[in-house]
Amino acid sequence: MLQTTLQEVIAMSPEERKDYMKESGGQLVEQMLGEIGSIDPVLRDEQIYGLFITLLTERLIENDVMENLAIELISDRQLFCSIGETNTDSVFTRAFASLWLAGLLTIDQETPYLEEGVRRLVMERCSTYLQQERDVRGFVEEKGWAHSIAHGADLAAVIAGHPLTEKRLMPILLQGVSDSFWKGTVYTDDEDKRLVEVIMALVKQEYPEEVLVEWIEQVFDRLALEKSRSGYSRPFFQARTNTLHFMTAFFFALKMNHQAPRLQQVAAHYIQKWFYL
Repeated sequence: MLQTTLQEVIAMSPEERKDYMKESGGQLVEQMLGEIGSIDPVLRDEQIYGLFITLLTERLIENDVMENLAIELISDRQLFCSIGETNTDSVFTRAFASLWLAGLLTIDQETPYLEEGVRRLVMERCSTYLQQERDVRGFVEEKGWAHSIAHGADLAAVIAGHPLTEKRLMPILLQGVSDSFWKGTVYTDDEDKRLVEVIMALVKQEYPEEVLVEWIEQVFDRLALEKSRSGYSRPFFQARTNTLHFMTAFFFALKMNHQAPRLQQVAAHYIQKWFYL
């Protein structure tokens, strides 16, 4: 039984795990992948994902296995499994595929192992995930955390901070963040702070400040347009709340890190402008 095997491998010492992975690692990873979207929160989150990160941290998964995993994870069976659905269990597969991919790309960022064409394909596919995800649930009773927007933000942040990411993907990442404000809900589980990390990664990569200023302006232009079209509608208020929460978190992240004073000023200006209606 997979759960028993996972418990045993988790309890092993690093050296014991290394020996186990040499003999049975490929089969174990394949079994874990098969249950990546399990609705059992202990199996999915604590055991499978927890062990996966341990294996990555201890570098116990071979490069070719990680590359093949990345290719599988961007497929319609994983990251894009039933994309567009809401309130179905497919969200767990998508959300945890995004976390696995974030882990794999973090390793590639530290020690590149992906073949150039594979890296390009993986990043192209991953960069569109936030735009396409529609299931915005955080915690699901009896099934645990879906948290697809937060997990998608984690993946986008890794891509934004990867030194080998093509610049043409940055606008797609920015669009994914701003689209997240307009998904018909108000986030309550720190999604705003996870989304901020995408932009902070761009700042640290010295992405042109004037482009980020323009992006902030466009975010609030969209709010103004929606207000002019539909007035004080529920979608408008939801998006306004998400936007203000995000911009406030972004402002303080910049301020605490002593970064991008102009961006701080622009964010503060719009927060003050939209705080009262």
